[in-house]
Amino acid sequence: MLKGIRKSARSGRGPAGSNISAEPDQGNALFEALVCEFHWTVLHVAAIACCVNASCAQNRAWMLRSCSNFIPVETPVIRAALHTWQEIGLARDLATSLRKVYLDLDEAKRQTLPIIRNAGTFTGPTISLAKLQQIAALWRKLSEECETAVQGLEPEARWRLGGLYTGNSLVLGRFLREAIAGAYDCVNQVGEVAIPVLPQRKKTQRYALLQPCLVRAKSGNAIAFARDISRNGIGLTCDQSLELKERLVVELRNGRKMKGTVVWAKSDQVNVQFEEPLAADDPLFVR
Repeated sequence: MLKGIRKSARSGRGPAGSNISAEPDQGNALFEALVCEFHWTVLHVAAIACCVNASCAQNRAWMLRSCSNFIPVETPVIRAALHTWQEIGLARDLATSLRKVYLDLDEAKRQTLPIIRNAGTFTGPTISLAKLQQIAALWRKLSEECETAVQGLEPEARWRLGGLYTGNSLVLGRFLREAIAGAYDCVNQVGEVAIPVLPQRKKTQRYALLQPCLVRAKSGNAIAFARDISRNGIGLTCDQSLELKERLVVELRNGRKMKGTVVWAKSDQVNVQFEEPLAADDPLFVR
């Protein structure tokens, strides 16, 4: 009964001898990559803000040297996700908020990098307190924008990724509020910054599955093709139209059934979030 799936969908194996999915991130996978990369950017923005706060409060320009270790960049994942924000299901205002963070980050780096390079060491050249205060205000303002974006992203990430990154949002919220308030408790006397640990630092590993399956949904049963799978969800190719937040059951060819919710759908590509995450040592990940 499962032989009718199109062969064209059979692609995306990882390196030889590996079952890690080599398919490019799309849909919910790209959304998760965006969340992961953005949280990492925000962590570094707050670290720089705290370092500048310390430099300003103690009038020690040389402390800015530590900032060079935290300068974030706009990665290809971020560019791809913000370029295709509609396709991955981002609301316009959220995409605009995220894009503004990176635009303003570029400006903050443009103004700050020359000062970092001129900060010198303990006995190096001095930078006026007025200039330090200007840079501190710049990074605190950017931290405010980051906090707004983190708060806006959290509800979307919670339902689409099963709360996987909620801990990150809580940690980042506290860190950002400290930076915005001018605090620098995380900076020691020689300018070293101790950043908080994010509970979830890497996006979920996806594994190639590459097998036909059966989708049982309220709208009816359909033959589909399981492209890849992770602890939290499964990527399908399915000709039947499935709605966002539609509950369904995916039945693999060995009869195993997994309940989930549609969290992204475009054309015949569908991502399903499992009701219960799979175990890290699930047999589906070791073949």
